[in-house]
Amino acid sequence: ASIFSGWLFDRFSRAHLVPMLSFLLFPAIALLFSLARTTLDVAVLKAAQGVLAGVTWPLVQVALALSVPEGVRGRVLSLYFGVGSLAGLLANLVYAAVARWPLRLQLLLAASLYVLAAVAYALARIAPRRVERERARVAPQVAVVLGAFAVSALCSFSFGEVSYALLSSILATGRSETAILVAAVTAVGLLISYALSWAADLGYEAQALYATLIAAASAPLILPFRGLPSLASYVLAIASQMTFKPLARRYLATESGSPGLAIGAVNAASNIGTCVGQVIVALVLA
Repeated sequence: ASIFSGWLFDRFSRAHLVPMLSFLLFPAIALLFSLARTTLDVAVLKAAQGVLAGVTWPLVQVALALSVPEGVRGRVLSLYFGVGSLAGLLANLVYAAVARWPLRLQLLLAASLYVLAAVAYALARIAPRRVERERARVAPQVAVVLGAFAVSALCSFSFGEVSYALLSSILATGRSETAILVAAVTAVGLLISYALSWAADLGYEAQALYATLIAAASAPLILPFRGLPSLASYVLAIASQMTFKPLARRYLATESGSPGLAIGAVNAASNIGTCVGQVIVALVLA
């Protein structure tokens, strides 16, 4: 779905409006979870969400990247992913507050936020500037896609629900303490990510990329050491992911002759990398 939506962007001038339609379909799927009775029901609904996400986020990212000047593109994309991470943390806090609500009421709250997202995207009036470029070299773009897979796989332990379970297990902390620790290391990681993205905008793109790859490779190596090394591992992993994402999209939006398809491929590679990494983590924990 990510690759298809990127291909769509490169061929149709109004493709960047598709996310508004997706945001309006998400609420329907969210509400259907209240009717799920089996694991298969949940899996089918999650798969539908995955397809919609694949259609939506590459289009949002490439449209955003091409609607801002190149000189600030890295920082804008860094803020975009940073805000997404902060929203995820806020969502956990909100869920803790509404966990005792009836399920349908919880899902109605989620559905209303999707509608709000559709309205916000419409009001943003993102207008990507399409630039005709010569056919870009394929090798660097393939390297970026493979890098996205590698970084996502190496740092997958710091993403999603598995991050809470793993950190709690390593440090033997309760739910509330783990949530506070995750919030703290995420905040530090985001600050590092923004600094590296700023450096890339100032012309130090290669140096920022090397620093990101070194941090990604180091993160899983120091994770098993309890205490501060484990927290440092999370900081490195979060900073790596949140830096590579904007850097990869900045490069592809600027250099690729087919930015939509390229960014769609990076999204797909990142998702597969995260999936593979988390399966490995789950097998190790088992």
